[in-house]
Amino acid sequence: MRLFYKFILLLLFVTGGKLFSQSHISGRVTNEKGNPLPYVNVFIEGSFDGDMTDTDGKFSFATKLTGELKIIASMVGYDKFVKPAALPAELSLKIILEQTSIKLKETVVSGSAYSSEEGKGVVVSKIDVYTTPGGAADLFQSIKTLPGVTNVSESAELYVRGGDPIETVTLIDQAPIYHPYTYESSYGGLFSNVNTAAMKSMFFSSGGFSAKYGNALSGVLEIKTNNEPQVQRYGAGISMAGVSFSAEVPISGSKFGGMVYGRQSYTKPIMWLNGSDEEFINHPESRDINAILSYKFSETGRIKITGFYSEDEQGVKINRAEMDGSFFGNTNNNFLNVIISGIPYKNLFSSTSISYGSFNRDWKLGVLDLTNEDSAFRLRSESEYTVTENTKINFGAEFENRIESFRGKIPEDDFNLQETAPNIVLDESLQFIRTGGYAEIEHNGIFHDKLFVVAGLRADYVSKIKVGWIDPRFSLGYRINEKNIIKLGAGLFGQIPDYRLYAVEDGNPDLPPMRAKHLVLSYDRELNKNDALRAEIYYKDYDNLPLEDVALNYTGEGYGYAYGADIILKGILWGDLKGWISYGFLNSKRYWMDYTKYAPSDYDITHSFTFVSKYDIGSLFELGVNYKYSTGKPFRPITGANYITGYDVYEPVYGAQNSDRYPDYHRLDMRLSRYEQFFEGKFTVFYCEMMNILNIQNIFGYSYNSDYTKREKVNSYFGRRTIVLGVEMTF
Repeated sequence: MRLFYKFILLLLFVTGGKLFSQSHISGRVTNEKGNPLPYVNVFIEGSFDGDMTDTDGKFSFATKLTGELKIIASMVGYDKFVKPAALPAELSLKIILEQTSIKLKETVVSGSAYSSEEGKGVVVSKIDVYTTPGGAADLFQSIKTLPGVTNVSESAELYVRGGDPIETVTLIDQAPIYHPYTYESSYGGLFSNVNTAAMKSMFFSSGGFSAKYGNALSGVLEIKTNNEPQVQRYGAGISMAGVSFSAEVPISGSKFGGMVYGRQSYTKPIMWLNGSDEEFINHPESRDINAILSYKFSETGRIKITGFYSEDEQGVKINRAEMDGSFFGNTNNNFLNVIISGIPYKNLFSSTSISYGSFNRDWKLGVLDLTNEDSAFRLRSESEYTVTENTKINFGAEFENRIESFRGKIPEDDFNLQETAPNIVLDESLQFIRTGGYAEIEHNGIFHDKLFVVAGLRADYVSKIKVGWIDPRFSLGYRINEKNIIKLGAGLFGQIPDYRLYAVEDGNPDLPPMRAKHLVLSYDRELNKNDALRAEIYYKDYDNLPLEDVALNYTGEGYGYAYGADIILKGILWGDLKGWISYGFLNSKRYWMDYTKYAPSDYDITHSFTFVSKYDIGSLFELGVNYKYSTGKPFRPITGANYITGYDVYEPVYGAQNSDRYPDYHRLDMRLSRYEQFFEGKFTVFYCEMMNILNIQNIFGYSYNSDYTKREKVNSYFGRRTIVLGVEMTF
């Protein structure tokens, strides 16, 4: 922890320096057909000064070098571009790269893919995240507007196609992170602790993903952070909900730079303005800082250090049938990752990350007094080798040593949290060492020049339970023409259940890994450069799910399924209105955990609809709208109660498993932004964000009186209209 803070202080210290006058070189790289080429290395020969092109093929960098020099542009599968230049100068270049005999034609990614990078699924850009109303520029909240992610709650957690949030893995620069959320209340957290400003690109899949990703049953979110900055830039923001700052500073030309992004939330002003102040003892607060150091040590090589620290705390009044109490909770999260990438051999790209993360959470409510600590060391390596113009081989391996502990008291009965209630004392420390590896091949033109395939195998082994598994996966695609493609994806997926279930005291140390089968069929149509349509049907079959057992606490005899259909239209909807419309249908049943029969899962949200749009009003204003609708979440109703004499408490009697549903969820958010440029090249944005503008009373659940004869609605986070005013600026 001390090293992390020293790292932050050093970075803040070096960002105070000024850059000397430099030449500026920018431009765009395309292929022979005029299509932009991303990830092209553009640099000055004999130096590390340069840049890599973005998804539009654009690049920009500064240099202090002078004299007669050569500017190089290179990319695997294309002839090298060389242009003499006399520096200092301000150069704007148009570079065209010609293909060589070793090139990889466009491959087919599996269905259900969304990415900020073109060619990797439906594009969800960084600006989409920033401007989605009601999302507070949070990546996870923006992903929840996509089909396949069910709106189970207003938290940032990702419930993917009927799956539990633990079934979706999040990776940052290749390293898994298991606690990417803040916790503003006992119902979970609104946002992630991953700052969107630190994100360079993202890839999200809601099913049928490749063998590259393991220990995940339902979904994958992979985030890549920013590389070394090319220009010095600072930013700050303030609103009724928090403050933020950012600094991006080149330290040594364009080959070495640092970035810091920080946020502090405070909810008291917003609660005061919107009249929802009475339920908190300590108003929820969270703070986080993300920092990056990136060094380009060769034409293609880079080493990057990414670290973040986050913490949150809250005190909430809780009304329960057996007691009125207060929930107190706080968490803190540390993460440090070092990734080295480059091209060590012709046509081979490799990257290796070493990371360490630690997480601590304390919960207190009545007899509940639990501390959860989770730490993990990870080593992960990935490689891509281009064999021919039609074939690429991907392979990699990973090692993880994860230790999770649970210490304190938990109630013996979930209906009695009184201070004097019977309890179970926990003092468990669980260690899991997991190793894994994968290999897959991408081939274009198999049997037919319009047919594409990705096929691979993944193997994982967990030493504690001495269990291993092998998952075959494949994706098959047929390009009907330049704008239409059909994809089929299938595979097996394995994952270790929640580590908490392996505790000796109230779990089962011999639980098997959970298993799932995916089958995904999708149709993609590119309507034009800005518009895309995707329609998809899917089926998931679950096996080996944990199930409560009287003798063993838990067994692996649970099972379930999920099937449905997703559709999204993204781009220019009509006229000058841009955004996306998405719809998802889901049918999901399970027999697991405390279920007494095969029943709709807790995440069985039958219908989900989202409409996100932005409209420019003149040149200074933008109006954004985000409307969400979803079928009410299923729950198990309480039909009566039995009095427990010794503890003066009633034990609820439940009806059939998930035989009732909460009311349907409706929410309309709007955001009005005004853009100003008070200084050349420096922008200021004033905004007014209105959540649940129609004041619809959406609920989390119900609270009951002492004998369960009456119930009252528990409002959701935005169960009433909420208005936030703020300003963001760059300087």
